[in-house]
Amino acid sequence: MPSHEILSSTSTPSTIYLASQVHYALRTRAEVVLKPYAVTGLQFTVLSVVARHNGLSSADLSRRFYVTPQAMGQLLAGLEHRALLKRVEDAKNRRVLRISLTPAGRKLVKAGTAEIRKLEAKALASLGEGPLQEFRSMLHTLMWTLREEPAGDQS
Repeated sequence: MPSHEILSSTSTPSTIYLASQVHYALRTRAEVVLKPYAVTGLQFTVLSVVARHNGLSSADLSRRFYVTPQAMGQLLAGLEHRALLKRVEDAKNRRVLRISLTPAGRKLVKAGTAEIRKLEAKALASLGEGPLQEFRSMLHTLMWTLREEPAGDQS
């Protein structure tokens, strides 16, 4: 059977596949608009989260971004080396380092956010305002549902 017949005889793409395709397309575009700031999409997103939630720990961020504590530690070390953020010992537990942005980090987040908002407006314009708000609401619900459910729990 020719491959085009196999593809046409299968069911529609899964929702996870569609979401993944959108994710990769947006991630690729975000990397382009963030390139002048010399940060990756993940680095920018971490900086943005720290801007909104000052004082998170590396462990907090690793859980939020679904990466190992070691991987997050390396990412943070690079951003700290570039003086975009700083880590300070927690007063109650010296083993915990609390993360905050430096003035340079805040400046980068402000400029990068403007670029990301332009990208988002262009990429999502075809949805229209009402459907866009509904889509955002559904994404929030899904995000919190997945955060509350351990990744290994597939039952």
